[in-house]
Amino acid sequence: MLTYKQSGVDIEPATHFKKVMIRPRIETAWPGGGKEIGRFAGRGQIPIGAKRIDVSTDGTGTKIILAALLEMFDGIGQDAVAMGAVDTYVAGALPLYLVDTLAVARLEPEKHIKIIESVIRGCLLAGCQLIGGETAQLPGMFKYPWMVNLDVTVIGFHNPDMAFIPLEPRQRVYGWPSYGPASNGFSLLREIFGLTLGEGFFQPLWECFGWQRSVKKARKNLERYWPELESTLAEALLEPTPIWISHAEEARRKGMKFAGHAHITGEGMGGNIPRILNGNENVKVVINRSAWQRPPIFRLAQEVGQISDEEMDRVFNQGIMMISIIPVNGPGLKPPAMLIGEMQKRKPHEPQVELVGKYNDA
Repeated sequence: MLTYKQSGVDIEPATHFKKVMIRPRIETAWPGGGKEIGRFAGRGQIPIGAKRIDVSTDGTGTKIILAALLEMFDGIGQDAVAMGAVDTYVAGALPLYLVDTLAVARLEPEKHIKIIESVIRGCLLAGCQLIGGETAQLPGMFKYPWMVNLDVTVIGFHNPDMAFIPLEPRQRVYGWPSYGPASNGFSLLREIFGLTLGEGFFQPLWECFGWQRSVKKARKNLERYWPELESTLAEALLEPTPIWISHAEEARRKGMKFAGHAHITGEGMGGNIPRILNGNENVKVVINRSAWQRPPIFRLAQEVGQISDEEMDRVFNQGIMMISIIPVNGPGLKPPAMLIGEMQKRKPHEPQVELVGKYNDA
């Protein structure tokens, strides 16, 4: 007689994963929150005076393939949280609640709990709470049984105290560092460093001999030590995404007025900064590339892959995870934020984002 387990879904480990492994970790992070895990829906209080919500859904992209290849899951949950929570924050809302969807080809609780632990760490950094989610066993959906995927949805509430001041020329632009590619551009990075996996009739032969586009070869490439990085490739690529919400909020609570924040994800500065200019055609943002030291993974990727400057700027954050625009006069932001540019008056037909100078790759 055929069972669900024989078809690839084992209910008992999933129940253990939720009740015995996830729930106590939630309770430790947010006392009282553990009892909510296991409901049909996550639950949270709406802040007094809230009149609207902001919702963001995002994930880790193909970065999680590399994490799964080496079972290095300690930072991947934080990556997902950063993508959703910072998007919510730069929209003008404080992220408060998060739910996750962890999809696995085959659930291995002792291994996959590291992903949830990383999600919890990311939530604590972002100031939001993990209130529920889904762990889905999906045999047949993934090419390899070790593959996983992680997505999160973040709910934030508009805070009138976070209202942005008008944009105007001479305002200062600060950048918050990224330390690496975060969760963007990994399809290109996997091609550059020989980390893509093949498919087709000859794939079993490639796997047998560990040739290019095999799992064995990809793992070997990830474990290679690069003097330029002073680390293995895996350590450089899987650097967790920093979350600077608490730092920006500390400045705001001390009186800093912001004209806007931008999350530098896919499409780089040129694609993300215009999203906060609100159609204001009279100003542009000028960024000085030499104002910060670009993490070495970007220079290495550019050299190995022979990638143009324009493509690098279009795909990657280039070392800046978030930008904040502040008034012309008054105190600046404290480190690790760095002054990297300014607002200027824009002439007709000029780009809204202008990158000048050369990257500091010292």
